[in-house]
Amino acid sequence: MKFIHAADIHLDSPFKGLRKAPDQIWNLIHDSTYHAFANMVSTAINENVDFVLIVGDLFDQVQHSIRADLFVNDQFERLNQQQIPVYLSYGNHDYLNENTEIIDYPKNVHVFPKQPQEEYLTLKDGTTVTIVGFSYDKQAVKEDVVGGFPSRSQTDFEIGTVHGSLDTLNAPEANYAPFSKGELLALHYDYWALGHIHKRQILNEDPAIIYPGNLQGRHKNEPGAKGFYLVSSEGQKLNPEFIAASVVDWQTVIIDAEAKDSFDNIVKKILNAIENLFDKKPTFVDVKIKNAQDLGNSILIRIKDDSLLEVVQQKLLKSSSSWVYEIAPVPTHEISNLSALDSEFWEQSRKKVFTAENIDKTAGKLLNYKFITEALDDESQDTQLQELAETLLLENGGREEQNDEDIKD
Repeated sequence: MKFIHAADIHLDSPFKGLRKAPDQIWNLIHDSTYHAFANMVSTAINENVDFVLIVGDLFDQVQHSIRADLFVNDQFERLNQQQIPVYLSYGNHDYLNENTEIIDYPKNVHVFPKQPQEEYLTLKDGTTVTIVGFSYDKQAVKEDVVGGFPSRSQTDFEIGTVHGSLDTLNAPEANYAPFSKGELLALHYDYWALGHIHKRQILNEDPAIIYPGNLQGRHKNEPGAKGFYLVSSEGQKLNPEFIAASVVDWQTVIIDAEAKDSFDNIVKKILNAIENLFDKKPTFVDVKIKNAQDLGNSILIRIKDDSLLEVVQQKLLKSSSSWVYEIAPVPTHEISNLSALDSEFWEQSRKKVFTAENIDKTAGKLLNYKFITEALDDESQDTQLQELAETLLLENGGREEQNDEDIKD
């Protein structure tokens, strides 16, 4: 037996932060989720898999475009021509609604309803398989849906599919079909195909409980290779193999600034760092400048007003498939160097202020917006907020020190 486990394709992602990019760059990133999905379908055909699992969030939003509908239908028809079934769940982004399946899917596509349902499959070699899954019928599913999954059947293999979060059951913030690892293991299924978390991770090896991550990274907090799992049987054991499908990558490049650097030197350092990136596929780059506070004031101004970013972007358009979308300074000096800030006080304040509880409290009603909740849920968000705070402190501290010198003069 051989099958593909994919999730979180997010067709029609808006990529709002890049909309002002030149057409060639915009088209590259906007079409990336489509190309990644086509790559997955091609692998399914080339590997002659027995079936494909798509565990939630095929589309990025409930009201997806006709283009996305037509594209998905074409890709499913490619699989249909090869007699490869597709078992599809809808997640919190594309839950069951009046826009679901505006265009009828080919006969090989099986869509799970909102209640857990079993699908039975007999492979060409006589192997029998049970696949259990469900779709969201609304954006927030707080109940423990896995609790309604049936006991293991008598088929050769049983696979559970869950678009949800490994979470404390009944916790107030558990909005995405929360489940526990123990709950999954207690059902004695042979494989758990998960979706919803965009970071690839294996929660358990035998039986495998796997988040494949999303098929294509969509912003800087989703870096590295993205794809799906190709799962093959060896006796009763199922062996998952990660297969990359993404067509563009997201990376962070860090350069070291020195006080002697001119504007042109900084530009050259950035371009050289991008040229030396290991991954030669099209890459969207976030540039961090260490020790930026050592640079001349005229250069700092050109960093802050995005003049440096514009120069780098124009040079890349002529010679590279990569694109820099952000350039920002990061503090690297000891925070105690600031004239008006005690480092011990900063460290104590940092630990008290940057907590999940405080961030949620500060966000307040903004948490009602899905994109804000998802951004704050990202594990790198805390670090980014602290970096921003430190940068502002360094800048303000530097200004205060300069003001003191002006007074003395």
